[in-house]
Amino acid sequence: MGIIKRQTIKSTVYIYAGVLVGFVTTALIFPRVLTTSQIGVLTLLGSWSSLFAQFATLGFGGATVKFFPLFRDKNKNHHGFLFILLTLSAVGFTLFIGLYYLLKSWLIATHNDSPLFQDKIYLLIPYTFFQLLFLSLDVYNRVLYNATTGTLLRELGLRLIILVGITLVFLEFFAFDIFVDWYIGAQGVITLALAAFLVWRKEFTLKPDFSLINRSLLKGMVSLSFFSFLTGFSSLAIIRIDSIMIGSYLTEAEVGIYAMNINFATLVMLPSRALRNIAPTMIADAFSKRAFGTISTIYEKSTITQLAIGLFLLLGLWVNTETIYTILPPEYQAGVYVILFIGLSNVVRMAGGMSDAIVGYSEYYKMNTVFNAGWLLLIVLTNVVLIPKLGISGAALASFISVAAITITRFWFVYQKFGMQPYRKKHLLVILLALGTYFIISFLPTYSPFWLDLLLRSGLVILLFGVSVYFFRISPEINDLIDATGQRARSLF
Repeated sequence: MGIIKRQTIKSTVYIYAGVLVGFVTTALIFPRVLTTSQIGVLTLLGSWSSLFAQFATLGFGGATVKFFPLFRDKNKNHHGFLFILLTLSAVGFTLFIGLYYLLKSWLIATHNDSPLFQDKIYLLIPYTFFQLLFLSLDVYNRVLYNATTGTLLRELGLRLIILVGITLVFLEFFAFDIFVDWYIGAQGVITLALAAFLVWRKEFTLKPDFSLINRSLLKGMVSLSFFSFLTGFSSLAIIRIDSIMIGSYLTEAEVGIYAMNINFATLVMLPSRALRNIAPTMIADAFSKRAFGTISTIYEKSTITQLAIGLFLLLGLWVNTETIYTILPPEYQAGVYVILFIGLSNVVRMAGGMSDAIVGYSEYYKMNTVFNAGWLLLIVLTNVVLIPKLGISGAALASFISVAAITITRFWFVYQKFGMQPYRKKHLLVILLALGTYFIISFLPTYSPFWLDLLLRSGLVILLFGVSVYFFRISPEINDLIDATGQRARSLF
């Protein structure tokens, strides 16, 4: 648990530093420099390349987390594990190239109302390559118990490079066409940086070593990779499908509006991303040792801590929506309910804790594929029904419905198979505290200037909800973090 706490705290610091940079980039500069269509094409390129990169991993990321403990031996270069990982990535990228040319005409026809995307579609090849290589190196680095370097590069380094690029566009040093290349090249830079870090740590060796590979291990790795491929691809499809379907049903301009509002709603999920960088590795190790008590502890603590933090952030976001739209061009206000529904989706996912990792690294790992396939089918069906009726708000509502359904299903499965039930009275208490806080703040009038309104509402969220969470000791981890931060602050004076 000490490793999880340290890695999560460091990752959270990097993530929120990246959020600050990302806020300046996407909320303040992007809407004033780029059109909604230009933002939309960046979103579509990112969505499709992420899906293709996940496809090209061939699911070996899941097998890496599960089986790397068997290879772990620094003195023997971990028995050539990195060679195996990168070789499979090269095979996956080759398969992607064939798939790209097979689907190219279909992609163009599907996005016939998105001329900018059609013009830049060839950039999916380098973008996918950089994302694939980063995914492979990052999962290797994480199983070496270093979840923070990849987070630092992805959350902060990438955003700093993009900020420099959009600033140069703002200063008219170059136009949007060059910025798209810069945007994709930024992914290449952080990938090279991660590779250099592994070389510096003397963990980058491509010497083959198949001494540990036997028929039984190979069968297990192939089986887990196959189901991890299905699970990982469907998981990413679930995240990206809304933008892709909006681009198909509507226009790239509405994709841009949706993406801009999602940037705000994503703030709710950021602390969970830090936890998810390291906790799955710990759960996989615990399963290998049959340490079910450790798994149960991680499960319970992850649900209450994430639920409290998620509700705190969603409250702060939702009570300040009017202020948010004062800094954006008027057309982005059409996505106000995107913030609400995606924010709620993220809170529900956080409240589910690490149930997906528990299933994924247990003997029932194949069920994650079944769950994700059902989740993907549900989100597609709800998008088909709701996007034509409600536009981008319908896509966000579809996400909320499908997330709630899968979270309840996974909870039930873990309870049935492992007898783990992480929810206590304090989970209900924190929800009631959040509802009470929102109810009180909803009676406030709007104050001007906008920064006064922002300070007042945010201050009340901290006072009414944050202080109550601390006072009732909803999450000992949150209390410990606040106490430690207070001690460090006092030591400075």
